[in-house]
Amino acid sequence: MIMKKNLLLLPTFAMALFCACTENVNQQESTWPQPCMEGNSGNWVYNTQISDEFEAPFDTAKWYDHNPTWLGRQPSLFRKENVRVENGQLILTGKRENVADAPEGYHTFTTAAVQSKKKVLYGFFEIKCKPMNSALSSAFWLYTQDSIKQEEIDIFEICGRNDAAPSYEKIYFATSHYILKKQNLQISDHVEHLTEGRWADQWITAGLKWTRDELVWYVNGKEIRHRKNDFWHSPETINFDSEAFPSWWGLPSDQDNGGEFQIEYFRYWTEKDQPSLQTVYINDMKE
Repeated sequence: MIMKKNLLLLPTFAMALFCACTENVNQQESTWPQPCMEGNSGNWVYNTQISDEFEAPFDTAKWYDHNPTWLGRQPSLFRKENVRVENGQLILTGKRENVADAPEGYHTFTTAAVQSKKKVLYGFFEIKCKPMNSALSSAFWLYTQDSIKQEEIDIFEICGRNDAAPSYEKIYFATSHYILKKQNLQISDHVEHLTEGRWADQWITAGLKWTRDELVWYVNGKEIRHRKNDFWHSPETINFDSEAFPSWWGLPSDQDNGGEFQIEYFRYWTEKDQPSLQTVYINDMKE
């Protein structure tokens, strides 16, 4: 297991081939982390400008501590106060609380959102995390929209607790959305990856390989979904958030007061044979 506190970064020609979530590393060796996926060829360049080990303080050069264009899914309200970096983790909190003077439609729950200040096209995206033990979701996703289209890749959405329908607690939703607005065309598909235990009871390594040709989802290094990349060819923001889903799996029960979505790291790589993507498609967002 690579220790994030002692991670040493060297030029790419010194990169050792290993899976950061499974292999033991000699602490005397200087290594780049590599994506955690079965069949990894080592053909990846680690990007320190986009990646984050979440050592304090919260890096405002890389991230918003809110969603700049969205207040949250009603009735839950995104609050900056629910985002913090602590003990080497990014922590998103969901709470049962009412906020004075909250916008109309927002009540009962507050949640959290973190969005990248840069957009990225293609690469390998990975976090190590523990989902929130609540019906307030834990999610890791990529997103962009303009006047013509909307693109979204949900690496995962997890309902960590559901007192009314416990089966949701074992489902890892891996989803892709594409919308052409004027044509009223909407494509949404997903895979429900099941675990024997509850997702909220375990630390997981979640990854996505996004190339011109394919989208591949991974959990703990194992492929769980694969699809052709028909539509997702625009730079997208990187997002972590928690939302209420009243019309999907339902609001938290009276005994569910929220919890914490804990993220130990976010890591991003580009492919060696596509170095231009690292500079051409990492674009500053307009404030």
